[in-house]
Amino acid sequence: MSSPITFNISLPPINLWSAGRRKEDVSNSLFIGDCHFGHKNQIKWRPFQSEEEVTSLILTNMRKVVTKRDTLYILGDCILHPDSLNVLEDIPGQKVLILGNHCTEKVKTSDLVSVFDDIHGMMKYKEFWLTHAPIHPEELRGKINIHGHVHTNTLKDTRYVNVSCEAVNYTPISLHTIRERLKCL
Repeated sequence: MSSPITFNISLPPINLWSAGRRKEDVSNSLFIGDCHFGHKNQIKWRPFQSEEEVTSLILTNMRKVVTKRDTLYILGDCILHPDSLNVLEDIPGQKVLILGNHCTEKVKTSDLVSVFDDIHGMMKYKEFWLTHAPIHPEELRGKINIHGHVHTNTLKDTRYVNVSCEAVNYTPISLHTIRERLKCL
């Protein structure tokens, strides 16, 4: 297989254009996975001092790049505790959740419905499959898999795009940026 797609980048202060928005875009599709809002133990594997620090960074980055005309796809493991259900309330745009393996361990599906505009197990979107965990290569059927779940363990296969928080600098990444990076491979 070709070299892996990696999105571990250090960005200058984030603005709409550095997140991959083109000036001519009226609306945009953005992707991020594995926010783990409400997960007390996430700082064991993330380079932060507290859960509040990582939550604040992710939400600040979302507010900087997501506009009211956008659709934000969160690819699983977003809200892990009922006390965190309100964290996305001031994030603009449509919010779509692709369910992850931790999504309903402590949070009821009926509560997630009150937060998200749409919820899917997996979803076909343009030339992509949107999933939480990477899908089996034989199930790709000519599409590319945008996924989370693996955090920093990006697959060494260009048919997979890891958008876990750690892989996208804790900032939603645009469809335009994903396509541009895929062209370079």
